[in-house]
Amino acid sequence: MSAEPGVFRLPPDGDADSGMSPWAAMPLVGDIVEGQPEERFHRVFETLITSPTKVRAGVWEATAYAEKLEDYPYNEIVFLLEGSISIVDSLGVEECFHPGDCFFLKKGFNGLWKQHETIKIFHMTVDPQ
Repeated sequence: MSAEPGVFRLPPDGDADSGMSPWAAMPLVGDIVEGQPEERFHRVFETLITSPTKVRAGVWEATAYAEKLEDYPYNEIVFLLEGSISIVDSLGVEECFHPGDCFFLKKGFNGLWKQHETIKIFHMTVDPQ
């Protein structure tokens, strides 16, 4: 992607170069009832959130359009169910997403959001108030 990341593709196998983290014992909130759980991950974003904060999650559908985004107000994760989306960052780098793709749009992102036809997504936004 660009030198100024604001959109992060979430490939199911982690980073193209480094992959996922090594398997490790999973920190749990409750008592283990069965098994010896391990986890691995590829984290693309992490930030501390102060209150008040609004978190939204759901399904969203919208017809084709393009929108110039300036100082995007949320951190948002998107899983594309139908249609296609192109995100063009402030350096002109375009990333295209298709059904089954998942991406993260960072708060403060500047660029262009283009929907080529009607889309449907699962999404979650975190909106620091």
